[in-house]
Amino acid sequence: MSRTDELPPDQRAALLLLLRQPTSYAELARLLGIPERAVHDRAHAALAVLAPREARGLPAERREQVGEYLLGQQSSVSERLATRTYLNASEPARAWARAIVAALTPLASVALPEIPTGASAPAGAPETAGLAERAASPLVPDGGAAPARTAPPSSRLGGALLLIVIAAAVIIAVVLLTGSGGKSHAHTTTSAAATGAKTKGGPAVDARLALTSPDPKSRSIGGVDVLSEGEKRAFYVEAERLPPSKGFFYALWLYNSPHSFLPLSKAPPVGSNKRLAGGALLPAEAANYHEILLTRETSTHPTHPGHVVLRGRFTVGS
Repeated sequence: MSRTDELPPDQRAALLLLLRQPTSYAELARLLGIPERAVHDRAHAALAVLAPREARGLPAERREQVGEYLLGQQSSVSERLATRTYLNASEPARAWARAIVAALTPLASVALPEIPTGASAPAGAPETAGLAERAASPLVPDGGAAPARTAPPSSRLGGALLLIVIAAAVIIAVVLLTGSGGKSHAHTTTSAAATGAKTKGGPAVDARLALTSPDPKSRSIGGVDVLSEGEKRAFYVEAERLPPSKGFFYALWLYNSPHSFLPLSKAPPVGSNKRLAGGALLPAEAANYHEILLTRETSTHPTHPGHVVLRGRFTVGS
């Protein structure tokens, strides 16, 4: 008998409903006719007893954060990135998360979020699921304003979180690409330690952007968050249902026209999970561009964007 079978019926039911038909606490609460907080509390109480020894190694607020990540309740990219950065840095957190995933996997109808390995720069790991809902409801409507600046959850990493998470959890590697009106551009990530950048608050989410395919037959979807801290801006991209990259690679570009574009980064190989996730700092001139492209490239150093796989409106927000 698995440990989940020993849970009180109401706690086990909450987990089953959250994992077999991925949904939010609010939606499940409406379905059951109970307060949203009751769903949250039952689910988290269940997590606490599934791996009690490992749970004792984490502060309550960190168990809450990791639990929300594992249950798919962190809706923003910045929240998930902050949690992954914490997991990447904390062996006790990874131990608890691995124990929870092992217990929950038999109940889940979809793959649970990936647990970082603790390496400084995990390559090509899937970050999240549920992008279908994101693409169906554009996070920055066409012609609309960017969402108001909202601060992500607090973190012990302090005010330099934006730069640290990009340096520590970056999956998309920024590389030399030539192009943008015949000029060459090179952009590299910079760590907080190297820049000494610090602010009183954490990073803000300035814009959330949907990526869709120009091919109506394609099922590929994605989204981009634009983050800022002080004078620095970064992007974080997620995409899924991408064809595995065999004989080509994916690249990201900022774009205005065939004569005005800026290469951002080259992505690592996309494997059988068909997912891509990662981020990097944005160049200072990013605000001059109005579209972001994910392209398929066969040339080692492309001089212009190749076949467009995903595209979306781009803004750096407020």
